[in-house]
Amino acid sequence: MSFELIRNYRTSGTNGILRYGSEKICHTIELPWKENQPFVSCIPEGRYLMEKRITHERGFHLILKSVPERSWILIHPANDARTELEGCIAPVSELTGTGKGIRSNEAMDKLLKVFEEAQEKQNHIYITIKEKSTMNILERVKKPTPKLFRKLRTIGLVLAAAGGAILGAPITLPAGLITVAGYLTVGASVLTAVSQVTVDDQVKIPPLPEVKNKGDASPR
Repeated sequence: MSFELIRNYRTSGTNGILRYGSEKICHTIELPWKENQPFVSCIPEGRYLMEKRITHERGFHLILKSVPERSWILIHPANDARTELEGCIAPVSELTGTGKGIRSNEAMDKLLKVFEEAQEKQNHIYITIKEKSTMNILERVKKPTPKLFRKLRTIGLVLAAAGGAILGAPITLPAGLITVAGYLTVGASVLTAVSQVTVDDQVKIPPLPEVKNKGDASPR
């Protein structure tokens, strides 16, 4: 199992929900997305290794490894992304606006507790960052993800196979009768629709050399 951060982008900031499996841990605040520019943008979506660390300034917190073109991206307490963050992620207990929240230290303590429990079960802890989906089913078909593409293709194959299996025997449903022709038509339609859409490639994050430093002096 891994952590998952679901983002909701806005022009003035980025809010999110942080989960571990099915458990909601807290909300998050970040800078707005500005093409991954250091100091002014949140980091790209992707899957990152997380590690726990401690400094005199921040105490215990988390760091994300191998973030493209960024360094020292931390998860640490903050209540206002605009004034307190330079690309890092801040956990908050409650959102008060875009990029703003309260009781961040409380949320950080809860996150660290879940992280430590996860460490007891696995050696490497990852976080997946992605956008909250607001598209309806028609928009998803027009712009599918690889996962949705596979699901639609499977549905089409199942419908086509079901049509052949029933050998033309109609099935009585409240809405009417569905015959083998219906199954085959629907299955073929789904397969045709899927074959005509473009699948977005998943982002592959190249590993960057790890910098060992006791402080947080490197650019973000």
